[in-house]
This record gives sequence, C-alpha cells and structure tokens, in this order.
Amino acid sequence: MLIIISSAFIVAYTILFSIYTASKKHLVSASTGKCISMGVGMVSSTMIGLMLSILIPGELAYTTILSIFISSVCSYFTGKHFGINGMIETLSASFMGAMMGAMLGDMTPANRQTFIIVAMDIIYLLSILSLLFTINKEAVKQDAMQKTKLTPIFVSMILSISVLGIAVIMEANAKAADDALEMNHQHQH
Repeated sequence: MLIIISSAFIVAYTILFSIYTASKKHLVSASTGKCISMGVGMVSSTMIGLMLSILIPGELAYTTILSIFISSVCSYFTGKHFGINGMIETLSASFMGAMMGAMLGDMTPANRQTFIIVAMDIIYLLSILSLLFTINKEAVKQDAMQKTKLTPIFVSMILSISVLGIAVIMEANAKAADDALEMNHQHQH
C-alpha cells in the first residue's frame, strides 16, 4: 500500500510540476531552467529506482535498466519546457538518479524499507516544493508580476505527508497483526 501511495505521489507531483512549469517557462532564465530540470530529474528518478527495486528485490540489473527507461520518459516531459539544454540536464540527472535509487532500494534491508520510502517521499515532496518556489521567484523577478500563490500546492503537500503517515501506521498495524497471528500459530503447534 505504501509503495502504491508513493508511486501516486511521484506521478501526481511530476504532472503538477510539468503543468506549473509549462505556464511559467517563458519567465524562467535558461540557467535556472537547467538547474530546475536537473533537480526534478534527480529526485523523480531516484524515487522511481527505489520503488522498482523494492518491488523486484534482488534483481539490481533489471531494476536499474527499467528505472532508467521509465525515468527517461518522465524526464522528457519535465525537461522539454526548458529546451534542449533542459532536456539534456534532466536526462543526465535522471540516468544517475535511477541508478542510485535502484542501488539504494536493493541495499536496504527489508526491516528498513518503510523508513527509506517515507524518508525519500518527504525529500521528494520538499524538493518539488522548493523547485516550485524557485520557478515562482524567478517568474516574479523576470516579469515583475505579482507572486502566484503557492498555498494550494503547500496545503496539498501537507495533506500528502499526512496520507503517507496514515499509510505507514496502517501498514505497521497490519504487520503487527500478522506477526501476532504467526506467533500464536507457532505456539499452538
């Protein structure tokens, strides 16, 4: 359940980021655009690699190649707003992030997988939020326009972290119930 929620976060916030970026791309400088592309490419692909390696444990070669492929497709949609340089930055960062995420997931012991998923989800959400603030700040600086209110995005991220917390609690309770049932079953034999 936690992996499904984390995957939904990645998809939803990558789409949100892409839509928001498309509306502000003409107001963001080329150098800032490359940095933003690199940032979103790295955190998204690291999460993709982590999720795949936890779903397919012990298959580092397959999960690495699969995560590179999937994150390259996602990187196209996030980097295309900043031209060819933005796409190169995003693809390079996603290649590296996909490999790191796959290795991280493969090396994480089973009893620490919930912790690493939650930690990486929070890092992902905070990274996306900071990149959205950077785009907004750059757009205000370039156009001298009134700041876009990011309150709805901030509230959605708080809600996302709350949903993540609820999923962790539910998963921990389910695991505790399974462990108690297994221990009770072993005592009866």
